[in-house]
Amino acid sequence: MPVAIGRMLPAQSIVAPMTATNSASRPSLLTWLDMIQARPGMYLGAHPPHYGAMLDRLESWIVGYSEAIRTHQIRDPGIELYWSFWQFLEKRLGRSMEQGTIPTIRLLSGSDAEAWETYWRLLTEFRTSAGAG
Repeated sequence: MPVAIGRMLPAQSIVAPMTATNSASRPSLLTWLDMIQARPGMYLGAHPPHYGAMLDRLESWIVGYSEAIRTHQIRDPGIELYWSFWQFLEKRLGRSMEQGTIPTIRLLSGSDAEAWETYWRLLTEFRTSAGAG
């Protein structure tokens, strides 16, 4: 792409819109969650031992990502699969997820550190059971 010196290029020439043709090369929600788990400080701005902040920010990040995908009408197979995570948790934990997945896991855990580890363990179990390991 040519670089304009001394003037700005229109935004659409810099950032290609995500369409069905190029969305396959973009990370899905599950890929992002893998990256967040590996480096929470980089993606959430909080790191151990601040597990409460990490959980709050993770929940907000997932909601924000979901809203962006919905608003921009982007198909993300990872988020489509993640939307059934709460059903898996209801069966696995024998408890309603009406408060949300992360708040419910926190409620059932002895500490935020335990809730952080439990969230990732259960997400891995879910992904394995769904064939998205």
